[in-house]
Amino acid sequence: MQGRFAEEAVDQAEAMIAVVERLHPGALVALRESPLDELGNWPDIVVELVPEGNDGGRCSVAGSYRDDTKPPTLVVGASRSHRRRGFTGLHELGHHLQQTDPDLGQPLFAYQDSEAFEDSACDAFAARVLLPDDRVRGVIDVRGPAAPAVVDLFRSSQASREACCVRAAEYLTGGGIVALLDAAGTVTFAAQRGMLPPARGSDQSATPLIGAALRASATVERDNTFVAFRNGSTSDTLYGQAAWCDEDYLIAVLVSDNAAWRPFAPPRPDTARSRFGSWWTCETETCSETFRITEPACTRCRTPRCPNGHCGCTSARVQADRQCDTCFLKWPPSRFNGNSPTCRSCVEESS
Repeated sequence: MQGRFAEEAVDQAEAMIAVVERLHPGALVALRESPLDELGNWPDIVVELVPEGNDGGRCSVAGSYRDDTKPPTLVVGASRSHRRRGFTGLHELGHHLQQTDPDLGQPLFAYQDSEAFEDSACDAFAARVLLPDDRVRGVIDVRGPAAPAVVDLFRSSQASREACCVRAAEYLTGGGIVALLDAAGTVTFAAQRGMLPPARGSDQSATPLIGAALRASATVERDNTFVAFRNGSTSDTLYGQAAWCDEDYLIAVLVSDNAAWRPFAPPRPDTARSRFGSWWTCETETCSETFRITEPACTRCRTPRCPNGHCGCTSARVQADRQCDTCFLKWPPSRFNGNSPTCRSCVEESS
């Protein structure tokens, strides 16, 4: 995730690491080698493995944090990859730290979208625990990440692919994305800096870079690729490089300029597919108003804003809402205990 809060998220992550050192001296080494085993020994939290699902809400990983249990619970999706489970566990530990330590919680109030900042800091924290600076230096070039280098970082460490993407994205010198895709070209994770990323679960197989990579076994480069968004629009033209991590996962690096694998890569702004003057239907379920686009899109989600003020941000929040099986009202995921179909208010009223 990161992106909008690149520098701030790293600062918060370093503060979180300091809190871990203070509360659990010497635990960082154990967290790096076997995160879930180490966390299972901590008396102030519980780790719960659950079947992995696709509904992570706004969270960038397949997990969640429950503060309604005693002690609080780190819910981790039971992925086949022990590395991914470790990254998810550390990500959820990041939520626990920020929601229980007053000094870590204070910076959250500085951001309008505090949930996004908190989640970005969790990604940065998990990645830096698994991949400290001395393990990244010499693998990721100071000019910026290249896809084969991100693959090398994964193969030379015990860190998850997601952690490698996050750490590599910290080395982007301009706007860019480091994405993890499956063998069908679907995004499973993306870390970005100064650029709107592809959504988790979005299909990128028809883009020039990913389409070529899916047909090849070697590293692929394209100078005219782009990110495809779910609303049918595209990003500006990007420089892209992709390399296979293994037979199941692909690493892609896409940048607006300063591509580390090219001697010269100038920016090409204003090449995104234009929608000005065209008709658009609001994607928010409770709105669905059709209107003509006459104003600039939302700077965050890059989708048009309807006359009622809705944009892609509104739609994303609404889509993450769940309907309670008792009161039948729709609530955000935070109003439910984990995967419970009943909202907290109804649970409390029935107890």
